[in-house]
Amino acid sequence: MSGRTPHDGASAGNESPSSGFSLVAVLVFMLIVSAIVVPFAVTAKTRLMIANNEVEQERLSLLAEGLGNLVASELTGGSGTKTFALDSTPAACRSGAFSFDVRVQDHGGLIDLNAADDNLLALGFASLGFEQQASQALAEAALRFRDNAKLFAGQPGPRSAVGPPQDKQAPFESVSELQEFAALASVPLQALHAAFTVNSKRGTISADRAPNRLRAALATGSSAALVQAAEASAYTVDVAVRRDGSGITGQAEFIIEKSPVSDTAFRRVSRSPARDAGTLPAGAGSAGCEVLFGSEAAQLLQGWSS
Repeated sequence: MSGRTPHDGASAGNESPSSGFSLVAVLVFMLIVSAIVVPFAVTAKTRLMIANNEVEQERLSLLAEGLGNLVASELTGGSGTKTFALDSTPAACRSGAFSFDVRVQDHGGLIDLNAADDNLLALGFASLGFEQQASQALAEAALRFRDNAKLFAGQPGPRSAVGPPQDKQAPFESVSELQEFAALASVPLQALHAAFTVNSKRGTISADRAPNRLRAALATGSSAALVQAAEASAYTVDVAVRRDGSGITGQAEFIIEKSPVSDTAFRRVSRSPARDAGTLPAGAGSAGCEVLFGSEAAQLLQGWSS
């Protein structure tokens, strides 16, 4: 005869719904906790990734700055003019998991906004893709902008639609002032720097040191302003550093002039607009890092990247 009473059977039947409810309650509680904790965990992980990327960016940028100073010293010392092409043609080297791109531009191969005549200025604007009529109008607007009082006194004439809203009546201080011109406002600053300068102080240009697009435009114009390469008054130095497997690029780009203190010393005049890291092409010419930076620097890079 069984020892279970009717009361015991009723108790067991009541426990089953209670247990199921408890399980559901636990699951709901766990979901609530997960909903609270997971966003914090994801945020923490994201912040860690951002912090790591910022550290990597800073690290590569500092390295690019140091190598840029080294290249600048080579240029003012004379050895760099034999090592690097002076028309923005890239040179590259590798050390361990890192790649280095170097570009040097002699400003004698660019058009000086304050010294060039309208014909040479027009060729510069043509290199940016403007038609002949628009290029000539931009050249005249640039002359008016920089020297309105002297060149156009007594004959102001109608203001050009391609020019700035107001003339400066003083020399250009920076290539970036061209973006005040209506027709040039959307032209990337990097493209303007690939054609013009305010640092050569010459009304002529060394075509053999001009960037490719500008050189092609110069070939279609008069040769009166084209001269053989002369001693450079200024250089743009551009160094980019990348690590394999990383989308982060450290970059330093600046303009230097020889210092009056010493024949081998230099001073930074200004920074140039950095290229978009996504548009930086791979270096065209490859060499050993000892060729670009010297044997001592190459050894340091090898130890740093190992």
